[in-house]
Amino acid sequence: MSNLLARELKRSKYRLLGLVGQGQFGRVYCAIHRKTGRLVALKDLDRHRFPTHKFLRELRFLLSLQHPNIVTCQALEHTATGRYLVMDYCEGGTLRSLVDEEIQLHSQQSLKLVADVLAGLEHAHSRGIVHCDIKPENILLAVQVGGWVARISDFGIARLNQELKSDGAGNTGSPAYMAPERFYGQYSPASDIYAVGILLFELLAGYRPFSGAPADLMSAHLNQPLKIPASIPSALQAVIAKALQKLPGRRFRSAAEMLTALQTAALESTELYLSPDGSAVPLLRPTLDSPVCSFQALRQEALQTPIQQLIHPSTSLPVDSSIFSPLTTATATSNGKVNQEEIAQIYWRSEQQIGCYLYPQGVLSSHATERAVIGADPTITTLTLPDIVHELVVRPQGCFAITAQAIYWLPPELGRSGKVQPGQTPLPPDHPHNSTPQIVSAFTTPFLSAIDPAGRWLATTILDCEPSERRLAIWNLHSWQSVPAKRCQIPLEVRRQTTPPFQLLALDRRHVAMVAYLKHRSTEGFDGLLLQVFTRQGHAIGSLNVPLPLQQLTPTITPYQALAIEPEQTTSVVLIDFKPLRIQRLGVNIIPKLMTVASWGYVFIAETGRIVLLNRYGQQIGQIEGPAHPTAIALLPPHGLLIATWHHGEGNLYTVDLQQLELDILF
Repeated sequence: MSNLLARELKRSKYRLLGLVGQGQFGRVYCAIHRKTGRLVALKDLDRHRFPTHKFLRELRFLLSLQHPNIVTCQALEHTATGRYLVMDYCEGGTLRSLVDEEIQLHSQQSLKLVADVLAGLEHAHSRGIVHCDIKPENILLAVQVGGWVARISDFGIARLNQELKSDGAGNTGSPAYMAPERFYGQYSPASDIYAVGILLFELLAGYRPFSGAPADLMSAHLNQPLKIPASIPSALQAVIAKALQKLPGRRFRSAAEMLTALQTAALESTELYLSPDGSAVPLLRPTLDSPVCSFQALRQEALQTPIQQLIHPSTSLPVDSSIFSPLTTATATSNGKVNQEEIAQIYWRSEQQIGCYLYPQGVLSSHATERAVIGADPTITTLTLPDIVHELVVRPQGCFAITAQAIYWLPPELGRSGKVQPGQTPLPPDHPHNSTPQIVSAFTTPFLSAIDPAGRWLATTILDCEPSERRLAIWNLHSWQSVPAKRCQIPLEVRRQTTPPFQLLALDRRHVAMVAYLKHRSTEGFDGLLLQVFTRQGHAIGSLNVPLPLQQLTPTITPYQALAIEPEQTTSVVLIDFKPLRIQRLGVNIIPKLMTVASWGYVFIAETGRIVLLNRYGQQIGQIEGPAHPTAIALLPPHGLLIATWHHGEGNLYTVDLQQLELDILF
C-alpha cells in the first residue's frame, strides 16, 4: 500500500516519508509538503467503512476544531485510488509510548499533559462534539523544549460510530477507558471526563484502576469500588474520585471545571505545582534502577597523554559487513588445526596525535588462559599531525583524521608496521604496510565535513565566508590514494533566523544534511534545528525542522537516526529518526558526558564514572560503577568496552568484558 500511495502522491503536493502508525480505520503516513517543507500526517481511510457522503458530513465537524491541543484536519487529498486526510503531524508519537513500566513521566509532566487533554476537550465539547475514545493511543505528542504538548487525535470517529447504531457500533470504544454508560450505547461530555480520570490515574499510579477481559472491565466500571493508592497526593485523589463517579451527574460538569480542580490540587503541593504555560516542568522521574554492577577491568594501562576519542572500526561502520574486511591472523593449535583470529584495531586521538592499538589475538582472545584472559599486549603506533585533531572517522578504506585545516587518510594496515621513528623513510603510498598520513583535502579556513558510511564520498562546507557565498562541496573518494575529485559544488539557500551550520551529517550512503540552529525571534536562545538535505549528486531535496536545539548529534548504526543531547535536560537523551521524523526521549538517570552506540543498544557514562546501558528500545539493562573522569569510550564487539580516563595529569585505559558482569544483555 505504501508503494502505491507513493506513486499516487508523485502527482500531488506531498512527498511520502514513511509509515508512522496503523489503526482500525486505516494507516497513517508522514509526508512533507513539496513547496513549504511542512510535515503533515496523511491518514488513509477505508472507503468501505466510511462511505463518502457520511464521511464528508462528519468532516465538517473536524474542520471546525481549531485548538492547540487538538490534532486538526487541514485538508482532504484525493488520488485515483482513494482519499487521505491531511492532519497535523506530531513527531513525539503517542502517549502510550510514554506510559510504560520502563519509562515513568515526572508527576508534573503527567499533570501538564492531562491539562492539555482537558483544554482540548473543553473546546470540542463547546462545539457539541464528544470524543468517546480518550486513551493514550489517541493522545499524540508534539515535542517542544522542556517537554511535550498533548494533542487529541481521531476526533469525530466515535461520534460517527454513534450515527451508525444500525451497524451495531453504538458501544464501540476501548473498554479500559469507557464510562459505565458507554457500555449501553450512551454518551455525553461526562463520558470523556471519566476517560480522562482513568488516564490521570494511570499516569500517576503506573497502572489502570480496572483490568481484565472486556466482560470483566464492564463489570468493574459498573460495580467495582475505586481504590486509589496512597502514593497519589490526597488533593489529586479527590479529583480522580470525582471524575470516576459511576453516575454521569456526579462527575465534573465540564472539562474546564476538572481542569480548574486539577490546577488547584497541584497548587497544594510545591512538588506538583502546575504552571499555566507548562514551563520548567521536569520530564522523567527516576525509574526503577537496575542493580549497579561493581567495576571489573580485565586490563588497566597507564596513559602518557589524555585520549579524547576511541573508535573501533566495526562499531563505526554500517551493519552491512560486506564493505569491511577485518584484519586476521592465523594461529596454530595443539592438534595441528589453524584458527583465524581477528586482529583488533583501536584508533585513538589526543591533541595533535593519532594512533592505533593493535591486538594480534584480539582484545578478548578466545585462546586466553586463566592468567592472560585478554590475549597479548598490543603494539602501539603513534603519529603526529601539524594541527589539532578534532575527530577520527573510520571507513572501509581506513581511518580519516579531521583537523582544523585538513582531512588526512590513514590506511587500514596502520599499526602493523609499528611506530614510525623520526627520520625514518616513509613507505610508498601503495605499500600495504604504509602508515604515513596522506592529505585528502586541505583548507585555509574553518570547515565542516561528513563522510558517507561506505566511504565513497566526502561532503565539506567552508564556514568563514559570507552566508550568500556558502557552498556545499561533494568529493569523490573512490580515488582516495590521491587528491579526490570534486564532484560538485552547490550554492546554499540562505535562511533567515538561522545560525551558520555547526554540523554535517551523512544520513545514509546517498544523502547528507547540513545542520544549523533556528534562532528564537525574541530571545537569544534557539527554537530548534534546521536540516537541509542533499543527495550525493548535489541535488537539494528539501529541509526538515526539528523543534529541539539538540547538541552532539551522533549517528547510530541505523540510517537516518542519531542520538543527541538536549540542553538543560540532565537525566535524558534524545533518539531522533529523520525519515520519518520521530523524536523519543530516553531516561538515563545520569548527566551523560560521553555516549556510544552498539548493535544491541547504547552506552552512556557520567563524569562520576557511572555507566548506564540501554537496549535499542530505550529500556535500561544495566548500570556499572565505572572509573571517574572519563575522556573517551569505545565498544569492542561482541562484548568488550574500553574506557579512557584523565585527571590531574594522570590517566588509564581500562578494558572491560561486559559478558562477565551481571547485565541483561544478549550478545
